Amino acid sequence: MLIQTRDNYGCDVIIPSCGPKGKCCDRHDACFKKYRCRANSWGWSWIPGAALFDPCARCNKAVLFCITNLIIWPGPSECCVNGNCGHQRPRNRCYFLMMPSIVRQDSLCSHVDQLRFFDFLEPNFDFKTAMSRFERQVSWLPLVAPTAEFDSSSIENTTTLDSIWQPKFSYLSTLPETPLSFVDDYQQQQEISIDSIIDERNLNNLLSPPQQQPPCLMKTSLPIRSKLPIRSQEKNSRAISPSPYESSLPSQKRTKSSTNIHESEQLVPGASQTALEVAALLKEHPGYMCPMLTLVQEYQSRFCKPLHISELNTARDIIEIQYNGQTGFARLSPTFRATIGYDTLSVQLERPYCIIHCPTNFVVSSTFDLPFVRLPLQIFSEHVHFLLSQHGSSMPLGSFVQCYSHYFPRLIDDEYGIPLEHYITCVKNVEIVTDQGVIKRIQTTITPSFSVPLNHMVSDKRSTSSSSSSSSSSSTCSLQTFAREVIDLLKQQTKHCRLPLSKFVTTYHMKYSRHCRAADYGFDKILDLLLAIPNAVQVLGDGNKRILTLTHRCQVKRFFNDLVRILKNKPQRSMAISEIPKEFTNFSKKPFDIIDFGVCFLDDLIGELKDNKEIVIDRELGIIKLYRKEQTNVEKFATQIFADDIINMFRHQQDFNIPFQRFIPMYHHHFGYQCRVQLYGCLRLIDLFEEIPNIVQIIEDKNGERIIQLTDNAIHQAVLLNIIQLIRQHDGSILFDQLMKLYFEMFRFELNYEEMGFDSIESMVESMQDKLTCIQTNKNTVVIRVIEEHHSEIVFARNVVHILMEAQGETTIWLLKQEMANRYRRELKIEDCQNRLKQYVELIGQNVRLTPPMRFAYEVVKGMRACGLDKMNFEDFLIDYQLRHGNANCPNPADYGYPTIDRLFNAIRIVVLTRGHRQTKTISLTDEFRMHIRPSYSLHFNNNNPFAK
Repeated sequence: MLIQTRDNYGCDVIIPSCGPKGKCCDRHDACFKKYRCRANSWGWSWIPGAALFDPCARCNKAVLFCITNLIIWPGPSECCVNGNCGHQRPRNRCYFLMMPSIVRQDSLCSHVDQLRFFDFLEPNFDFKTAMSRFERQVSWLPLVAPTAEFDSSSIENTTTLDSIWQPKFSYLSTLPETPLSFVDDYQQQQEISIDSIIDERNLNNLLSPPQQQPPCLMKTSLPIRSKLPIRSQEKNSRAISPSPYESSLPSQKRTKSSTNIHESEQLVPGASQTALEVAALLKEHPGYMCPMLTLVQEYQSRFCKPLHISELNTARDIIEIQYNGQTGFARLSPTFRATIGYDTLSVQLERPYCIIHCPTNFVVSSTFDLPFVRLPLQIFSEHVHFLLSQHGSSMPLGSFVQCYSHYFPRLIDDEYGIPLEHYITCVKNVEIVTDQGVIKRIQTTITPSFSVPLNHMVSDKRSTSSSSSSSSSSSTCSLQTFAREVIDLLKQQTKHCRLPLSKFVTTYHMKYSRHCRAADYGFDKILDLLLAIPNAVQVLGDGNKRILTLTHRCQVKRFFNDLVRILKNKPQRSMAISEIPKEFTNFSKKPFDIIDFGVCFLDDLIGELKDNKEIVIDRELGIIKLYRKEQTNVEKFATQIFADDIINMFRHQQDFNIPFQRFIPMYHHHFGYQCRVQLYGCLRLIDLFEEIPNIVQIIEDKNGERIIQLTDNAIHQAVLLNIIQLIRQHDGSILFDQLMKLYFEMFRFELNYEEMGFDSIESMVESMQDKLTCIQTNKNTVVIRVIEEHHSEIVFARNVVHILMEAQGETTIWLLKQEMANRYRRELKIEDCQNRLKQYVELIGQNVRLTPPMRFAYEVVKGMRACGLDKMNFEDFLIDYQLRHGNANCPNPADYGYPTIDRLFNAIRIVVLTRGHRQTKTISLTDEFRMHIRPSYSLHFNNNNPFAK
């Protein structure tokens, strides 16, 4: 009977394979395979009553009921775990299955293989066991449709049932000669072991001795098809496929065990690789004998692949199996030991446990779980380094608990702890490597810093040539994207950032709504794909208990990024260490749990950040804060100008506040240019506001929106500026009684002196007596006037600036006082430099120097005097200035603390005056600076003065 399959793994249409209805498709595929149904069966499945007579119609009806039923939710398809959803089922293998009553043929494929029933009738197996195993193999093999027919007339009816059950050498003689058409193709065909499909749950049944069955004396004449290919007599043992993990390793990284096994295989002709691996394991046991259950566990732990008893039955010349009651034992055969001796077998497997602190019969089981520990990382790191020093910088992971308990208190499994395998990788200069394919070892190394960017979290070890550099770069980019997706999945979709590997594909599909196919990234298995990003994720455990989690470096970087975001939103970019759990809870909207970051205590994470340059940790004060770059003198001066601009901008608002989100557009609307925070030495706007805490403060309203509010002192200055503007618009004076009324008419909001902390309007005006004065007239009325700056004050400032320009911008305070007394007969005090002249000069210790805008005025005066002019066109001045400095971008107002060139010239109006607009705009020197500036060598004390450049 011919069977043809054209379906893919999982669901082909209608529903997703990894959804809650995905297993419906698996049941439908199994039903189609059982009854050998075709896709055309859907044509008559809709006929009423078809399911009563046709099994294929019943399959179709059943899958429709499973999909549409709202009560039955069988779960996702099995392909989600295997990672092959949507892949086409294998169709390139054809098999001839020969049985007295079962004959399947196919001439479409070029490769042909044959399975006979007596292959399954091995020693220690009765007829029922062999028959069931053969039927399972027959129902599992994929078959495809034929294109040619075999000659059925050549069937011989002379072969009896006894001749079918006889061993291979007897059966081969009864078969006709193999057709020549099959010889070439059959030599290239690999044999398939039926043991690869034996369920591990039946392992105990296979290990127990078989029940004795009475011999069958029945003889029946059954047909045997002729012209069937037979196996080559040279193949005496079944080919055992290598481990999936070893097959994915590069050729230059093959383990020692596999190399030695192939070397010794030459000494034992016909011995399979599995038999020699088992022989190497038995050599480690006393008397070269071991219980079968222990042998299977050791083999799975050592070679990361299952061991089937049938593989041992094919190597009876090397391994013997004996039963003592219900317990089976395996041992090396005496003939094999006598033939090769003790030194001939060069397979020297490294033990997966410590030979110092573990007994010789110690077994590292793949089902054994390492404990979850809860210890301070610093103490645990000291213990790990001590153990490595005692073991020569390398020790097995499987026996770490036994070695640890030999020197320190035994590790207790804690429910709120960290997996031991992951906690070991948290120790600096320590890593876990995989030796001999599957044996994990702890060794000393130099680990990279956690500050490595995310694009370096991919380690693609696949060999590539120089001609495929473009494909390699695209593959690396795809792995980087996959690494970021896995990190986000573990952070958001899992508990404590841990996920069983068996649930990874399903969870990935639920989050990203697409399948995770290893073939899309150039890998065969999901595990190999995850192992290709070792700096992003870590695979804990072995076998079916593997757990996926984030690496320690990735966890620390994640904590660092979240901490920086929180600190940037704090007023002073700092907070107490004790407030970190509370702030993280508010930031992530979920309870803070330090186990989510892969450590046991908060101090462990804080200790990992002490070497970072972006965060400053003060242990004495218990404060953590962001590192701030020190502002330059120009940036500090520009920040002072920005503070004055903020007061001038906020004084037009009713409550003297602006929403944080609206500040940038309102600033642009008010001043006519953008607010560039880089001018003030900051990276963000909130950093700039933190530099002027005496002017503004950031508060939150009841909805959580941030508000920029002026401080009380800044509000006092803003009200003063409003009153001055009000008085000047009313011819320089207003009546005291009309102040409140006129203030409301001009600014559209009331003057609320009570919120400013004053009892009355009189007390408020009295506090502004340095700028305002109250004069009583003859009509018994009080008039408020502005105290204007006297012309003598401007002349005094020009004299000081003139002397500093002669000194090339800087001199000592006593030389400046002496020169002011000798030349202008004016007394200069230190308080004058700090208050009256703070816009023009600044006091640095015992020296006085020009402010950044006055330094620019000095450059303007020198340039105009070099041209012999006291007045120039503005455009001509810019061209001349650029030629003298050799820079087309000069003058840059940001170098002098101002955002625009117009505001820069407005700041130096005591030295340079500007008149006109656009093409007619001119600049001219004031009277005090039209004379030639003579260098005063008595005032010049530093030849390296920056103003002399």
